Amino acid sequence: MAGLAPETQSQWAKASIAFFFLYYVFFGICWQGVPWLYPTEINSLSMRTKGAALGTATNWIVNFMVVEITPPGISSLGWQFYIIWTVFNFSFIPIVYLFYPETADRSLEDVDRFFVDNHDIFVFRDKDATSSKRPMKYIAQEEEAITKRNSRGGVPGGEEEDMLRRRGAVEKMRKGGEDEEMAFGEHKERR
Repeated sequence: MAGLAPETQSQWAKASIAFFFLYYVFFGICWQGVPWLYPTEINSLSMRTKGAALGTATNWIVNFMVVEITPPGISSLGWQFYIIWTVFNFSFIPIVYLFYPETADRSLEDVDRFFVDNHDIFVFRDKDATSSKRPMKYIAQEEEAITKRNSRGGVPGGEEEDMLRRRGAVEKMRKGGEDEEMAFGEHKERR
């Protein structure tokens, strides 16, 4: 750019600033939240915090690596160094397509059911995993669970009770007894 007229250099500078802002806006809207949010959506309840910690740590380690590598890369390759990051970013498109299930419009329980029911590592073959709308089978399962719960008068049972027991929220569910223990540690007062 040393041989360009000052007006042309000024135009290039303005264009590069505009593209930096566009990059930060679209990166923030699209990909920046992925390492923070996606691990909490796809991991089971017991692994959710560990997955979030691993995603966050990976995000910071990779950011540190980029900050350390970019200045010497630009010094030696100039603007062409950005081609490396472009290729690296585009290489994730097939990875996301092949392995990452869609979590939009799904409850955390839906995602848990997906991983329990599906043992294939490739999600692109499963229409329920790639659909942007909530699959009907999950809606039907939720309605069935609500119907079962309502037919028992709101007392958890079956799969739901097992889930609550694993969480440590329910230890005993005996109707009418003096030592009845309610969900989430609330005790019935003795008379």
